[in-house]
Amino acid sequence: MPDRLAAAEACFLDARDLHDRLEVGRARGLAAPGLDRQAEAAVEQVRRTITDVAEERLDEEDARALTTMRRWLSEAQDQGHGETAGPPATAADAGFEALSGQILDRYAAAEAAVDVGGDRLTRLAVLGRLGEEPSRRQRRRLFLALEPTWRSIAGDGDATSPYRRLLRLSAERWAAGRSPIDANARALGIDPASIEPSLVEILEAWRANAGREPVEPWDWWYEAGAADRALRAAVPRERLLPLTRAYHAALGADLAQLEVGFDVAARPDRPPVPVAYTTFGRRPRLHPEGRASGAQPWVFGTYTEGGLGELTELIHETGHAIHIAAIRTRPAFADWPDSDALTEALAELLALDTAEQAWQNRWLGTSVPGHLSLRGRYADIMLDVCWALFEIRMHAAPDRCPNEVWAELTSTYLGLVAHPRWPWWAMRGQLVEEPGYMTNYAIGPILAAELRAAIRAARGDWTAGDSGWYAWVAERIYHWGLARSSGQVLRSVLGRAPSPEALLAEIGRAGVGLGKSSLQVKPRIGTR
Repeated sequence: MPDRLAAAEACFLDARDLHDRLEVGRARGLAAPGLDRQAEAAVEQVRRTITDVAEERLDEEDARALTTMRRWLSEAQDQGHGETAGPPATAADAGFEALSGQILDRYAAAEAAVDVGGDRLTRLAVLGRLGEEPSRRQRRRLFLALEPTWRSIAGDGDATSPYRRLLRLSAERWAAGRSPIDANARALGIDPASIEPSLVEILEAWRANAGREPVEPWDWWYEAGAADRALRAAVPRERLLPLTRAYHAALGADLAQLEVGFDVAARPDRPPVPVAYTTFGRRPRLHPEGRASGAQPWVFGTYTEGGLGELTELIHETGHAIHIAAIRTRPAFADWPDSDALTEALAELLALDTAEQAWQNRWLGTSVPGHLSLRGRYADIMLDVCWALFEIRMHAAPDRCPNEVWAELTSTYLGLVAHPRWPWWAMRGQLVEEPGYMTNYAIGPILAAELRAAIRAARGDWTAGDSGWYAWVAERIYHWGLARSSGQVLRSVLGRAPSPEALLAEIGRAGVGLGKSSLQVKPRIGTR
């Protein structure tokens, strides 16, 4: 590596670390006097150092590293870090960012303070209660209590509603070749045109031979929540973190040694976190003497109820954390993969275990019949697939009424009674924070099912523990960061491009209509 590039990368790593510390400090409500000025100065140092790098002397990998650093520098400056920061690339981008932030602020306030008969609950707590409330009348009341949350995004649903104004700006971006769904597909080695038909195929598999009567939306979570109700007493809120720590330790991932930080309890000095997330608190470093120090991950959320649903989400976020902790690569590539869908899939490698009867017996000391947990788990995923299709179709035709598109999808594939006057699709902040991101929660299960099958074929079942699991997965899947494309990582493990077949088989285990013959369907996700 040329000396000037090495110097630039060292400055880059220092700048990333400062920005990580700043982000985590703000999220934790901790004051850091002067840190923002240090972060700005670090951006400027990166800019000055990069200008000295002679591009014509770089090999392919070094050139990619330089491009990656320049991209981050541009994004950091667009976000206002650094003295030379300028406005967003276009007026449309500026308008999009401003409107997205305004809607998300209103959404965060609304979803954190849902009024249910004088009780103040979070959106997630309300959804949890929908899965437990035995009275259909009370479930309808709980469901409609979320309406202010929906309206914070959907407004009155007319052409001037917040979401539809944001959608028009987002659709212009996608039409100009900036679709995040297409970008993720290309990173995975998948034909972007195959995404929509593959998602439809998954929903059709769920619907086939299900033998269901129409279900009201407020009853969906109750029907899917049979396992959660049966296991509620086994997963009180205070057990969430100990269970998460114990399970990961049994797989060779000691969360204390990996320096995983958790800020997931409700606190009076911090508003509830509207969408749980995991981030870097420090980047990994490769020291000159060959020693490596790992990244420090931080998990943020607000868990108040306990139960299998909150445990599953916490294990999902911890999956992101152990992924971050395993990254070992040069500074320019010490980041998330180039596909958010793969990132979400990696977080599901262990989160999907909570639906397995054997896992419940081992870690909770009790269990429910396997198909009940699997139906509940995949019911959540099918909603995510519907949201993914919703975003794809709304961006393709932004003048369509969102309520009608959502009613059509959920009634056709999930058997839900259509209520097109209610914008209950607007309960996910991702729709306005990062349009297109919901598709990652739909593609992610496809990739997760494929990877879980490959790991199981190589190592056997890990339900009761496998002390070598984490090291094996870290070496083959986790540690790359941006050093390899997501498609390369997948092919190195699977030996081929991903397909929906493993996920279709899992849906079949949930008893929702896959016979042996239908498992032979040709996969519609293919290489470009």
